[in-house]
Amino acid sequence: MRLFTAVIPPTSVKDHLGLAIDGVPASPRWVPRENLHITLAFYADLPEGTVPELREELADVARKHAPIDLRLRGAGSYGARVLWIGVDGGTRALHDLATDCLAVSPREVPDDVKPHRAHVTVAHARAGQVRPPRGRDRWGKRAGSEPRSALEPAAQALSVYAGPDWTADSFALVESRPGEGAQGGPRYTVVEAWALEG
Repeated sequence: MRLFTAVIPPTSVKDHLGLAIDGVPASPRWVPRENLHITLAFYADLPEGTVPELREELADVARKHAPIDLRLRGAGSYGARVLWIGVDGGTRALHDLATDCLAVSPREVPDDVKPHRAHVTVAHARAGQVRPPRGRDRWGKRAGSEPRSALEPAAQALSVYAGPDWTADSFALVESRPGEGAQGGPRYTVVEAWALEG
């Protein structure tokens, strides 16, 4: 099973973000609203036999952590392929929760999936939209005025985004089935969710 833990924003927060996205004059491949989440820990492919113990340990993690006040704010891109919305507010508490979720992984976690800046992935570049970085002039500035990818205009437009405050009072263990969702993307199914009780 391909599993990860995530904080899933409430519908009102997703709706607010959706209004902002609807006004963006770009054509990336938008993540379906039902798939929007803040990843805490990615476990990759796990044997089904390891899942019951993982669920028990995640329940223990939930008992240690209190609800976290958050807000979606700002935007950026990872290279030319991924557009994200940033997370503001209790980011230290969110990082601590992510660290504890990773610590109970049934298998060793590679460095590249360890806790990083919290974000919500909202779009991916469509095939053929990614262009190689342009050269730089003698002052080190990027030559030409074209964006490096179709995501750059969207990242700039959403850089001033500020969503409503909300409280993350739970997190979920989610199964990802690549290729089974909308537009050929993944289909996410919540396996179990836990209230933050600390």
